[in-house]
Amino acid sequence: MKVKIDIFSGFLGAGKTFLIKKLIKDGAYEENIAIIENEFGEVSIDALILRESNIKIKEINSGCICCEVTGDFENAILEVIEKYDPSRLIIEPSGVAKLSDILKVFKEEKLKDKVYVDNVITVIDPQKFDLYINNFKDFYEDQIIYSKKIILSRTQKIKKEKLDEIILKINKISKKSIILTEEWSFIDFSEILGSINPKNINENKTLKPKLRVIEKSNAKDTFETFAIYPEKKISKAELVSKFKFISSSNIFGEVLRAKGIVKLTDGSLGQFDFVKDEFEIRKISNSKNTVISFIGVKLNKKEIEGLFNLGI
Repeated sequence: MKVKIDIFSGFLGAGKTFLIKKLIKDGAYEENIAIIENEFGEVSIDALILRESNIKIKEINSGCICCEVTGDFENAILEVIEKYDPSRLIIEPSGVAKLSDILKVFKEEKLKDKVYVDNVITVIDPQKFDLYINNFKDFYEDQIIYSKKIILSRTQKIKKEKLDEIILKINKISKKSIILTEEWSFIDFSEILGSINPKNINENKTLKPKLRVIEKSNAKDTFETFAIYPEKKISKAELVSKFKFISSSNIFGEVLRAKGIVKLTDGSLGQFDFVKDEFEIRKISNSKNTVISFIGVKLNKKEIEGLFNLGI
């Protein structure tokens, strides 16, 4: 029996990890499932978040699926299938992975008889749509074109007129994708996940859309990533202040995404996410280490380390 595959794509900070965690928490997956979690960088913060759900996790770090599509990724799939024998495998690629590259992997000889792709979902934050489509078009459009369903995140934070405008723009890129706009606290997982009979999968439609995808951009050539490991305790207010400074200044380079786990002054551990002017933090209990991972363009590592009192 073939292993069903659910792919959750989406650009940096769209909300993929928390959608997966919500689906697991809400009981959407009754089968024996496993997750392949890919980070563009040396550490996997999202894997720590997902481990709170007690699901088997396989991490691929120090690169991204889109850069080595027939290497670590293919081997990781085969390893998870052999080790855990899941009935369904959830794959969360790096935010800068091209969905077209990921789908191609499932046509490889070693995989095509073992798995079939069930759900291909792209998560989009409509608040960031214009920013990312204008600056990182190759990656952003690819994730839209090759998806079967598009889930909009944080729709409660955007005006209806603007949301309707973004939906029209998405439809111009891909008319075949189903778009779900409901706020996540109300959405039913049955709307997100739909069972597809493998006999009815049209691989040509999935892998050869009408719109041409430009293949010239590579994540490693476009984006940079590095991590720091702060040991000192920090208050939430100070952390917010530091990232506001990062947003308002150009001395750090263009920090598109940062996430990490830090020691808070009250003795707890805080897991935070930063995406272009937005900062969220929550308590986490299943981590022993502190780390902050940055993704961006032309990052100034020395200045960032200095801001966090490292490397000076």
